[in-house]
Amino acid sequence: MLKMVKILPSRIKWVFVIGSFLTLIYVLLNVMLPLLIKKYIDLILTEDRLAPYHMDFLNGRIDFGFITYNQAFKWLTIIVLLQTISTASLAFLSTLVIVLAAERSSYFYRNTLYKKIQSYSLKNIADLKAESIITRLSNDIAIFWEFLVNGTSIMIKGIFLIIGGLTVAALVDWQMSLSIIAIIPIVIVMGSIISVKTGPLLKKTQKAVDAVTKVVDENISGIRVIKTFNLETKRLNVLKEINNAWYDSQYKSTMIFSTAYPVFQMLLNWLMIGIYSVVGYYATISKINKDIITNINLFIDLLWQVAAGILLMLLFLSSLFRAKVAAARIIEAYDYETDNLYVSKGEIIDSYDVEIKNLSFKYYDASPNFAIANVDITLPYKKSLGIIGPMGSGKSTIVNLLVNNYKYKEGSIKIGNKEVSQVNSKNLHDTVEIVHQESLLYTGTIRSNMLWAKEDASDEEIMQALKDACADEFVSKFEDGLDHPVYQGGKNLSGGQKQRLSIARSLLRKPKILILDDSTSALDNITASKVIDNIKGKYECSTIIISQKISNIKNADEIIVMSTNGFIISRGTHNQLAQSCEFYKQIYETQLEQ
Repeated sequence: MLKMVKILPSRIKWVFVIGSFLTLIYVLLNVMLPLLIKKYIDLILTEDRLAPYHMDFLNGRIDFGFITYNQAFKWLTIIVLLQTISTASLAFLSTLVIVLAAERSSYFYRNTLYKKIQSYSLKNIADLKAESIITRLSNDIAIFWEFLVNGTSIMIKGIFLIIGGLTVAALVDWQMSLSIIAIIPIVIVMGSIISVKTGPLLKKTQKAVDAVTKVVDENISGIRVIKTFNLETKRLNVLKEINNAWYDSQYKSTMIFSTAYPVFQMLLNWLMIGIYSVVGYYATISKINKDIITNINLFIDLLWQVAAGILLMLLFLSSLFRAKVAAARIIEAYDYETDNLYVSKGEIIDSYDVEIKNLSFKYYDASPNFAIANVDITLPYKKSLGIIGPMGSGKSTIVNLLVNNYKYKEGSIKIGNKEVSQVNSKNLHDTVEIVHQESLLYTGTIRSNMLWAKEDASDEEIMQALKDACADEFVSKFEDGLDHPVYQGGKNLSGGQKQRLSIARSLLRKPKILILDDSTSALDNITASKVIDNIKGKYECSTIIISQKISNIKNADEIIVMSTNGFIISRGTHNQLAQSCEFYKQIYETQLEQ
């Protein structure tokens, strides 16, 4: 919790300090109101209104001397009006300042956490889990924002209403104040019990939110598969199970907090009994007078102020426990030790031959098997390489290592004699471009998606890239052309259209090494071949093509065949492999029959 405050910039902390100070003044003015009302009652009960009136507060501790009755009434009215206007103004102003500080804090947390997440490697994201990262960035920060908005003012109001009320009560009549003070230890014990009981439940609740987010995301993104295989009931049952776990922990924690209010009401009744017991004692010994009557009214007002303070502190504890769990998850994301793959001051690539030697890699050190093992690849600049193999053979792993998405420990990957782990990251990403199988398009237009690759690209450049990716065939048919809307994830486009737009976007950058990671899988053979031929004939770059279709790679200068255990089992041209590699030959013959 404290670390969340420490990482805030000083300018935001000062806004909180100003808001807290205004809240403190507001509370102190509120505490003074019962004293003013006591004095009003004293004025009303005064029988001799011609005699000089002694204007004092707190049994003479604040003394304004003797004035006339009318003057006392006039000045007291003015003071009450000023107090009312001041408290109303301070209530509005303090809330405004604290909300401003909380909004700036939320903006700061989201921005800085998002920057931190951008530094995560693919392995880091897999370890933390995407759904958990999303929840921390949205729900957890929202919970902590709510704590900053409400918790700050509630804590100050609660503490000082209790302290102020008890102080004034003790100064007026210490015997009556004992009835209020005696209840404080009970509240402390009650708060401690709530803390112990709800802490684990709130952690379970946040983990359940992660799980719900994951299942909902899977159900939405996989809706076609779910409908195809009639899995609606099964997936609903999965959601129900996780939702029940969330409901159970949320219900239990809410019930614990809810029981605090009836207990508080009972304590309040005890306080009332305590005050009236003291008054009853005075009555039995015939000590009832004007001062006792005004003090009774003052103590009832103070009782409600202390009661309000206790209630606010219970609300604060409720907010605090939730915020504490959320803050721990946010700090975990902040402090998460990344693989630190981003190189800000590294070497610059000046030639583009690719050389991979004795490369072995496993995603986790404890894993018994390597994802790829003893991989050797040489790709001269402007040449093409095809990679084929069964699912899980390490094809995508190789290209992800080539762009330094994972930290490798065994072997070497060089571009232009520069180890990629030592190359400036921006330079590396400008040099090597990957087009993935699942095309990522952003909400906007075709033009805005293309401009992600090159911000200053002209329409002519965009149209040329679209033409080379065979995307102009459908873009030109849209009435709004480049301004045709693209919905989230490109949902209004077919799989082949999305892949062609993704390829065109990459071509717009004119990379020196272009990797097509099964990114023509949704294209027919004729269109895929045309796209690959355009790339080879019009762009000065090396090309790495990962594909399950031999037609897409058969014209590559070299083809490597991967096995399920991550080894290269054969390499050569299409004609050579069709003769020498049984696995390649089987795939080729099967696809010929189709």
